[in-house]
Amino acid sequence: MKAELLSPVGAKPHLIAAVNSGADAVYMGGVSFNARVFAENFSDEELPEAIRYAHAHGVKVYMTLNTLIKDEELARAFEYANYIYGLGIDGLIIQDLGLARLLHKYLPDLPLHLSTQGTLYNKEALPAARELGIRRIVPARELSLDEIRELSRAAAAMEPAMDVEVFVHGAICMCYSGQCQMSRLLGQGSGRSGNRGTCAQPCRQAYTDDSGRTYYALSPKDLCLINRIPELTEAGAASFKIEGRLKSPEYVATVTSIYRKYIDLYDSLVRELGADEARSKYEVDEKDMMMLRQVFNRGDFTEGYLFGNPGEDILSGASPKNQGIYLGRVVALIDSEDKVTEPDEKAAARGALRRGKVLACISMDKSAKEMSAYVTAGDGLEFRSDEKDYLVNSPAGGVTTYVKDIGDGCIILGDYDRGISTGDLAYKVTDSRLAEEALNLPERKLPATMQFTAREGQYPTLVMTDVRAGYSAEISADYKVEHARKTATDADRIEDSLRRLGDTTYTTGMTGIDVQIDEDVMVPLSTVNRMRREAADELLDNRIKSATESRAPKLDKNEIEKIKDEEGLGRDMLDLSMYPAKIEGNIVSPVPLETFMEKRDKGDPQPGEIPYILNVSKGKLDKYLEDNFDELVKAVKNTGILIGNLGWIYRFKEAGVPVYADYGLNVFNNQARLLTEELGAELYMPSHETDVSDERGIPLMITEYPLNADTLTDRKGETHRIVRSASGDKTLIY
Repeated sequence: MKAELLSPVGAKPHLIAAVNSGADAVYMGGVSFNARVFAENFSDEELPEAIRYAHAHGVKVYMTLNTLIKDEELARAFEYANYIYGLGIDGLIIQDLGLARLLHKYLPDLPLHLSTQGTLYNKEALPAARELGIRRIVPARELSLDEIRELSRAAAAMEPAMDVEVFVHGAICMCYSGQCQMSRLLGQGSGRSGNRGTCAQPCRQAYTDDSGRTYYALSPKDLCLINRIPELTEAGAASFKIEGRLKSPEYVATVTSIYRKYIDLYDSLVRELGADEARSKYEVDEKDMMMLRQVFNRGDFTEGYLFGNPGEDILSGASPKNQGIYLGRVVALIDSEDKVTEPDEKAAARGALRRGKVLACISMDKSAKEMSAYVTAGDGLEFRSDEKDYLVNSPAGGVTTYVKDIGDGCIILGDYDRGISTGDLAYKVTDSRLAEEALNLPERKLPATMQFTAREGQYPTLVMTDVRAGYSAEISADYKVEHARKTATDADRIEDSLRRLGDTTYTTGMTGIDVQIDEDVMVPLSTVNRMRREAADELLDNRIKSATESRAPKLDKNEIEKIKDEEGLGRDMLDLSMYPAKIEGNIVSPVPLETFMEKRDKGDPQPGEIPYILNVSKGKLDKYLEDNFDELVKAVKNTGILIGNLGWIYRFKEAGVPVYADYGLNVFNNQARLLTEELGAELYMPSHETDVSDERGIPLMITEYPLNADTLTDRKGETHRIVRSASGDKTLIY
């Protein structure tokens, strides 16, 4: 089955770019409760038209309410979800468990997607997700291809079945999404939380490790899985997601159009050749890879953890920003008229000198020439000396205003701010032609067919069919066809009128129109035009109404007020003074499950110790749990167990073990506390976002990346410990 292509939308220009570039669906946010509040987003006034525009072009709309929500905000978030549900959205992306509880209980027809912020990564979590009413899961980006395949199969086998959506392109985090506290606690002292949509990205800053090396230790490259479309399709991924609600419209257009091309290519190869041969024939053109790199890359791309742990290869290297396309090396600078002989170069140099700038002669890299990666006026260039320089200085460069190819693989470019030196490496970081081409795409049209019939003595009819939706509109004229008194109406003229669909979202292509008309009859073309307009309008209205017609209506104001009262929204708050909770009246000491078992085997358990499963158990810990589950159940049946993810709550609860909800579940409000109890877990520790802590401290990050250091020191001079998990395959930063 061909996967959905899901594109990011920050504002209306991004929406138009995504739709016209071939997205099957878009995801976007309102002004509150979304993980990209610094994107432009859509106001309540803009949303109806944005959703109508997408649906009119056959594109689904998923809205984001994917942040943790305070008790005092829950009523407003619930009302907002009800509002956009009524607008006909096709899905709601959420993180907060309390909001999930309310929406599933009172708006059961609203399709809920569990955000990657929900930190779901294994099949053991699916029963809990099903209880929340989740219809699509967006698992952690750290999954391997085998893990995606296993999760997709398990999700498809659930009743009802669930989709799995995977990120295929764009920025990735070093930390497991939903578990990062770095921005909130360190992000420029701002308290800006990634779980609240205001991440300050301190991970993109340089750090110094205990060996004295200063580098971008926590900044990954962007993900690019376009070469893996065959494998991901066959693994069962239902949706391919592009990251980038903070990126430009040209980024959205470029990336969407290229992924559209290759999703369709692989699908056509499978239909023609079968899956086995299609894989061998599938190939991505290097020019398309160059376009992806040009529009945004952090030191080329990574395939993340799809085929194992890439180690330091995942890092962005010289810069956490867009690094552009390498053009070549500066072999000479022109900063004086004495150094040039050609008249136009003299003029250029004279103009540059008056502005205190320089021209640069660049020896072009062979691959840049082969890929036609030349520079034109309006392109942005950067000149870099080395990686170390990047850590302390902004690179020189600017917008190109002068270009001359002087042969022998060299070009003269200008004029740029001073600071460039011979030997510097030149990179094109913005491409004016690419941006212009990406934003001048033809409007997306939907295929339609028409059948026009005109018989003498009968009312003429037009049946117009929306090919993809499968429904039709039938329009009749209000008069009977008469014999022509002078000139008969020609069938070709009627067909020409019917094709004039203009600014509607439909097209009949080169075919798709069948005109059946008697000879020597007259049909006014004004009547044909009216019938065409009415048919197209009716089809479009039906297409838009279909988004909501099968669902229950949204809740009215009185129903909302009753729910708020029954659920105590804004009144019943999470009592943080109760946590960390005592268990059976005792203050407990949490220890890793593996450590607990080792001490038990040695006969050295300590009073009050209770084992916990790390908030991310993917990998060795999951395998340990699976391989030794019966033995573990016996060992923890009396103490109970702390669980900080959705993955193992059901298994231990069904085995008769007392389960306590840990901080990794991000319980942030009283509704989330109620939800964990309904899942079978008593709350021990709420989200660290509440500033409640215990003796384990607050990990800033948990990552698959194996940091080869004991400490990292940030630019403010604060030093952070690096600790390996008990299972040995996770790194925690404190």
